[in-house]
Amino acid sequence: MITLNGIGASPGTAEGTLFCYHRKVYAGPPRPIGTPAQERERFRAALRQADQQLRQLFLDTVSDADEECAKVFEIHRMMLEDQDYLQAVEDRISQGETGVEAAVEEVSRLFSSAFMAMDSAYMQARAADVQDVSARLLRILRGEEEKPLSLPYPVILAAEDLHPSETVQLDKKKLIAIVTAQGSRNSHTAILAKTMGIPAIVRLGDAVAEDMHGKHAAVDGNAGTLWIEPTDSICQMVHEKTMDLNERRQQLLQYKGKPSVTRDGISVHLFANVGAVEDCEAAVENDAEGAGLFRTEFQYLSASACPGEEELFRLYRAAVLAMQGKPITFRTLDIGADKQASYLELPHEENPAMGLRAVRLCLTRRDLLRTQLRALYRASAFGPISIMVPMIASVWEMQEIRKSAALIRRDLAADGTAFDPKVPLGAMIETPAAALLSDELTAECDFFSIGTNDLTQYTLAADRQNGAIHLFYDARHPAVLRLIRMTVENAAKAGIPVGICGDLAADLTMTDFFLSLGVASLSVPPSMVLPLRERVRSLTVGKKPQTPAEPSTQKEESI
Repeated sequence: MITLNGIGASPGTAEGTLFCYHRKVYAGPPRPIGTPAQERERFRAALRQADQQLRQLFLDTVSDADEECAKVFEIHRMMLEDQDYLQAVEDRISQGETGVEAAVEEVSRLFSSAFMAMDSAYMQARAADVQDVSARLLRILRGEEEKPLSLPYPVILAAEDLHPSETVQLDKKKLIAIVTAQGSRNSHTAILAKTMGIPAIVRLGDAVAEDMHGKHAAVDGNAGTLWIEPTDSICQMVHEKTMDLNERRQQLLQYKGKPSVTRDGISVHLFANVGAVEDCEAAVENDAEGAGLFRTEFQYLSASACPGEEELFRLYRAAVLAMQGKPITFRTLDIGADKQASYLELPHEENPAMGLRAVRLCLTRRDLLRTQLRALYRASAFGPISIMVPMIASVWEMQEIRKSAALIRRDLAADGTAFDPKVPLGAMIETPAAALLSDELTAECDFFSIGTNDLTQYTLAADRQNGAIHLFYDARHPAVLRLIRMTVENAAKAGIPVGICGDLAADLTMTDFFLSLGVASLSVPPSMVLPLRERVRSLTVGKKPQTPAEPSTQKEESI
């Protein structure tokens, strides 16, 4: 037996056959170098094609995993616009002695080495992003077909490292665990493994050799240990740990059909976050009481032309029907310069998170708003829906949305089209402005939904996509919690419900705080519904709002 120790990157245990994967090295003939102008045009054409591929990967990942993992590919698309990277490649091409392929390879090595030299583990993990994007460009330039790694049967996949795009395209039904020689627990591969519920170990070193292919192995993703040709006692231990995990999953099934009520009688609705019809089915399977967030932008991102009313209506109707009578809340189009759809011809922005996005885009492009609202109201004839508007920062914005909705209802009624005239219309509280104005916004809203991810970002002026400042992005920051409390209290005075749909909703250490405030609903990934219900039913909240422990003392990494 050989025992290898690395870093546990995704919890869980597994036992099976090792499948050693080695990325193929291009062995084709070198291409003649054209003029600098020709090579630059080839580079720019490859960038356009890579962007199209990454957009599709984004949509595929949303269907299989969740929005946070899909943002890996948003980051890759943004890298295709990184001026430092682009300029470095074009500078080498302009010298006239280097073809675009050699230029991309050289810049990839330069940039990834720079990331690896940084002290931050998070920034070191970004080297894999540079390598992944560069490898994609090289495949396109060389005319190589992108072939997802094919696994013959359920295996423990071993590799030197895996690109994020390689991981997401794996057949999950044939993947028992992932072990790599390189990588980090902050890598996108590790994040994706956690999302898929697959044990993973990184940094096992060069000991993971090709001659281990086909050998029996066991994995403990918690301890970071890989056993090659394990003994019977090791196999028994791994088997018992796996059984404990399966028992845990079975234990959670007892909460299906039970009310989400604390020991002292405080009830809360547990909803699911969804983005596709398949997600709605998963929400029902996990006994969610409804869908608290349906992300509507994916239909726009996957289209080559702006979706029409009929196309949107068919999607929304299918989602409503998939919920089997349970309520579903649709978030209106949350798209902008950070989530590009080329046909919208949105301008490039230096700071897209604060640019023309979400409600700002809808009020600037009223045709988009009108088409989507008509489709949503028509879908309301098939089941209970609500509509919520993202990125609200003023009362005027909600007033404009309500006026547009009223005109849509008038037109549909005049046409004799079936719809629910009493569809609730609410605002997402994602900006400090919305929270501070929540007392006034209640007059224009039937409900609030607090998006804690963006609320944290805008309150702390900390871009949640910027790994360099991840220590400063803290969703439990007192300022964020104070804005949440203010919003809930103002809503309670006006008699309208408040839900939480950001990452904090799935944080089981925050559940008692939210319930003590009087939050009406929590919306989480479908897989978190039953663990959250278990947590709710174990609590005795009381009437006094609980204050979470100060999170700044829990930092694991020094500045």
